[in-house]
Amino acid sequence: MNQKIWELFEAKKILLRDLKRLDLSEFTKKRSLEAFFGVDTKNFYEIVFLRSAKSRLLLKEASEINEICTKFEEKFQTKIKKRVIFYNSQICSKSLNYFKEEGWSCYDFV
Repeated sequence: MNQKIWELFEAKKILLRDLKRLDLSEFTKKRSLEAFFGVDTKNFYEIVFLRSAKSRLLLKEASEINEICTKFEEKFQTKIKKRVIFYNSQICSKSLNYFKEEGWSCYDFV
């Protein structure tokens, strides 16, 4: 883990036990996406996606990220309560609304 990720987690008060970096190669080919998985202080599973790309985050990619999360739930037979995404590019308003409807927390970073 690098220092930037820790600073993002600390700024948004995300504290996870058993933090693991997920290998997304079997779910997607995107290199701009990283995922972290852990258990929060209330014993709920939480997944955090970090997207570092220059292009705008569109609705198609937002639905793909949500699908990756559901595939991950099926593979490891868990129910993820909290879903968070950090992004450093512009985001389409439709994709932001989609994330909010699906129960995601969305944060931008520079």
